[in-house]
Amino acid sequence: MKQVAIILNGISLKKKWIYNHVVPALSNSFRVEVFETRTKRDAIGLASKVAEKSFDFILAAGGDGTLNQVLNGMLQSRARVGSLPVLGVIPIGSGNDFARTMKITTDVQALRDMLINTKHQLVDVGKIWFVDDDQKSGDAYFINVVDAGMGPEVVSLMTQGDRLFGSSFAYYWAILSTFFSYKPMKVKIKTADWEWENNLRTVAIANGKFYGHDLCIAPGANPADGLFSSFVCGDVSVLEFIRYTGHLKNEKVIDHPKVVYSTLKHVELTSEKPCRIEADGELLGFLPATVKVLPTQIKFLC
Repeated sequence: MKQVAIILNGISLKKKWIYNHVVPALSNSFRVEVFETRTKRDAIGLASKVAEKSFDFILAAGGDGTLNQVLNGMLQSRARVGSLPVLGVIPIGSGNDFARTMKITTDVQALRDMLINTKHQLVDVGKIWFVDDDQKSGDAYFINVVDAGMGPEVVSLMTQGDRLFGSSFAYYWAILSTFFSYKPMKVKIKTADWEWENNLRTVAIANGKFYGHDLCIAPGANPADGLFSSFVCGDVSVLEFIRYTGHLKNEKVIDHPKVVYSTLKHVELTSEKPCRIEADGELLGFLPATVKVLPTQIKFLC
């Protein structure tokens, strides 16, 4: 029997569903072990330990943040990249944007079929070097999107607020609140082919198509093509932002002089004032930062 490790977000509201439905459905065909997180960053350490054992699959049961931590744990482990388990996701978090790109749902039978057939794709990941809260150099991996500007402030509000009316409303409210409070600052973006320098609302370097709970900022993104898609939004007005949010949700490209789309493999970001950066819903630190694509690093269950 092949072995499946499920790393479960311990505060997930769907935790019982994992134990009552997912585990029994898989246990007939696999040896299944659940590792439940107890602290905020617990999934990194759990994934690192699991990656060094004889598991064939590691499933991140949670949202983009849980998937991000599991990815970092796997790549920070002592296991060779080529011998790492297949990574998968059970999208039960408040934001499941990479799962949306990969068309992964919570269908238990579909999950079982993918595991039985070992259906996976080699996907790219990103590595980012940044300055942490203590002004020391830090680095991390990401699988979906890294962004600077408004994005990290939205993430901060999401982690502090409640979700009484659901995660979609909470995200949208956090975005609107941030838009009124955030003051655009001058940021410089430099790649091998182009440069951009101006007051910035947000910049997203994307491996997947979506972020911020189904905002499609990279409709052409392909997580297996060795390229990132970038979305740069300058100092647009509040009314313009509200108008174009619908375009993003409908997976349309925004045609605006202050919005720039591009593709890249490597990018450097600098700012005159402190500018936060986050990856896959996980707050990291501040600019300056360097982002690089690492092609076909992970076997992803899909």
